[in-house]
Amino acid sequence: MRHVSIRILACCILLPPILYLGTVAALELFLARETHRGLEENLIGDTRPLLEGSLRLQAALQANVERYLERSPLRRAGVAVRARVRTAGGKPLYPAFIEEERGPGQGPDPMAVARENFRLLEEGLVVEAEVRLEHNRPLSNAVLAFYVAAALSVLFGHYRRAVRKSWSEEEERRRETERLAALQAETSARLAAVEREREALAAETRALEERVRSERLRAARNEDDFIREIEELEAKLADHLARQEKQREEIESLRETLAGLDREQRREEKVRIKAEEAIRRRLATLYKNLTVNERAVQGMAELNEDLRLKAEEVIHQLNAAPDLVSVKRKVFGKKNRETVLEVVFAYKGRLYFRRGPDRRIEVLAIGTKNTQERELEFLASL
Repeated sequence: MRHVSIRILACCILLPPILYLGTVAALELFLARETHRGLEENLIGDTRPLLEGSLRLQAALQANVERYLERSPLRRAGVAVRARVRTAGGKPLYPAFIEEERGPGQGPDPMAVARENFRLLEEGLVVEAEVRLEHNRPLSNAVLAFYVAAALSVLFGHYRRAVRKSWSEEEERRRETERLAALQAETSARLAAVEREREALAAETRALEERVRSERLRAARNEDDFIREIEELEAKLADHLARQEKQREEIESLRETLAGLDREQRREEKVRIKAEEAIRRRLATLYKNLTVNERAVQGMAELNEDLRLKAEEVIHQLNAAPDLVSVKRKVFGKKNRETVLEVVFAYKGRLYFRRGPDRRIEVLAIGTKNTQERELEFLASL
């Protein structure tokens, strides 16, 4: 459709993936900060076992970090979370292997463990959290689905506005055509009336001229008796001549109006012929398994854009799988009782077709419920 904006269409196609990638990056930064804050709050837990030497700091960090990550809903949403803990001096504490050097039958020295734990805590702990929102996971899919749905809603709204505008223009053209036809009929009737009036005035003028000549002959015989009557007749003659000239000017104006209406109708006819030619070439190129009658091309050109698309859907189905087309009823011709099938589309659209001896589909006529009588008369003449 010519009212569909290429810019809006391009934005609806390009913006969802761009916004999706930007949102994923922003979510990764936000979730990384939240995870870092949560790990810092739950990193140490109870410090008494650490200071007593019954638990190494690395083991406590391992248990606390793993417990926090297991309870976090991010992993269930498809978010990859990696955490690292080190001292301010750079010694890695998590993840790390705890190697214990002890002799046979010897356990770890609690005092040594406590001193080591205290030293590490005094040095300070640094938490690093890395969050990666992987693709094709519930959270990332939800973000992408939101932007796609928003783009589709914008595109659908724009398409509806374009269809309404197309319908409005089609209705405006139809009203303008009807107005021009009515104006042409009115002008033609007015021209005929003016022509008749002009002929009547011409006849009356000739009669008055004849009477003037007769009166002048009589005035020659008796000028004093008829001078006043002659002047009155000359005044009437001048009045009739003025009226005749006015009628002539009005006739010329009406003729110019008719010429303008004829030019307007020729322009409308050129537009209609161009539309029919475009439809004829399109159907002949796309649907080679069927034949389209010239009457069907003319009827399709008279439809608005929406009905024309629905009609082409039926033609496409007749071309690809005619047995799947839903037929409303059969129509029989008057001459040879040949069977013609009727298909209803878009509630008020009508399409008529038949099968030839070689089983080839021929689309005979296309119209609407309002033009159904005209289409049936054409089918009866086949």
